[in-house]
Amino acid sequence: MNNDGLQKLKDIGAQKIYEDTHIPVEHIQALLHESFDGLTKIHFIGFISILQREYNIDLSELKSTGVAYYDERNPVETTTEDGIFIAPKKSRNFTLLYILIAMIMFLVALFYTVEYANKNMQNHTTIIDSTTINNAKKNINCIVPDANISQKDENKTLEDVNVTQEKVQSTSVVKEEKALQKSFKIVARSKVWMGYIDVETNKKYQKTFTGEFDLDPNKEWLLIFGHGYIDVIINSEQKKFNSKKTLRLLYKDSTITQLTFDEFKRLNRGNAW
Repeated sequence: MNNDGLQKLKDIGAQKIYEDTHIPVEHIQALLHESFDGLTKIHFIGFISILQREYNIDLSELKSTGVAYYDERNPVETTTEDGIFIAPKKSRNFTLLYILIAMIMFLVALFYTVEYANKNMQNHTTIIDSTTINNAKKNINCIVPDANISQKDENKTLEDVNVTQEKVQSTSVVKEEKALQKSFKIVARSKVWMGYIDVETNKKYQKTFTGEFDLDPNKEWLLIFGHGYIDVIINSEQKKFNSKKTLRLLYKDSTITQLTFDEFKRLNRGNAW
């Protein structure tokens, strides 16, 4: 299969193609990786025509692959004499309604689960702190005072109890602050398309943005960018990338790793995106 035209587009890069043609970056990425499910057939054919005309390349093989994909999965579209596309009437179905209801139920269940977990965590922390302090007091009280102990020694004992309590409380505060510091942030220094995949669920997301974007630091993520002019900030530690080509990354356990095309495809269950 001749992919010279498609390879030329990959060499140019999604960001440069967007600047030349104003085709949205996410659609360019879908074409480059032959991911047709994010486009309609009409948009797909239109974008192919624009790219062939703009760069004087042959994308007939890519066009044939895409058209076959849409013909297999969607009803055939018809046109009027004026060239207006008319989609065939579809029977009503309630799949979307069921999905919405399921999502609402899931969100409600998730809310109560998080609230219950937070309350248990707070109660557990209180029990640990109280138990530690009480044990310290008991150990001190078990010491039988000598009849000749001076008032100064008694005051010193009370001071030790207070110091023990302060240390326990201070340790609890430090642990809570460390837990709150965990974070994962992407900073785009210029407008960029980003695709991000939850490795555990294999659920895919995409967005075009500039500035900051936060991701859940407790999950494992596969990331792909239209260009590499980005910063990655993990737990306040910053790492810079500078590349005009497509950038692929793996985030796992507060660590970021740059991937090759083959490594990304292997981790993404054989898919380029």
